Amino acid sequence: MKPKSQKSIKFIEELHKHIVRSPLLRKNVQNKNESQIQTELRPIIFDYMVKHFQNQSWKNPESGAKKYFYWEGQEDRHTKKKTESFASRNYPDFIITNPYMIAIEYKKSGSGSIVKQGLGQCLMHTLGGEFDFVYCLIHDESTNKKIVKSTKNEKENMIIQKFWDNYNVYMKFL
Repeated sequence: MKPKSQKSIKFIEELHKHIVRSPLLRKNVQNKNESQIQTELRPIIFDYMVKHFQNQSWKNPESGAKKYFYWEGQEDRHTKKKTESFASRNYPDFIITNPYMIAIEYKKSGSGSIVKQGLGQCLMHTLGGEFDFVYCLIHDESTNKKIVKSTKNEKENMIIQKFWDNYNVYMKFL
């Protein structure tokens, strides 16, 4: 895992802000599956990458975004043999390779069991050594937002903070 810097923290925090502030982000996800939401997230993340490269004064920021942003299932990129752990390979939903190696996971559920599954996936991305950071966005589908509310609890808050401090996993809930 790469040590965090102010620049890397800012990059991941701004990515999250860009996603949640986007008018394209679907608020009600109950009638869509994860794959459909991921398809909708793709242009939002791509737009963030274009803006990032514009701020870096790239001559063609869109080509930078195309080169350094990948999504699961995209042909011919990042399809090399993946590192195996526990007899399976880790494939994040999205990958950013510049300026940092970042795996992005998206989960949606009304139950905490999917949150725990997502946490496990995120840990494998950084502990497996392929990624420096993981950004995990979890959409709470429960009618009373019980998952989001649980993140205010001391125990859950401590767990989220430990994931960030010790494993470079940045978790956010909607």
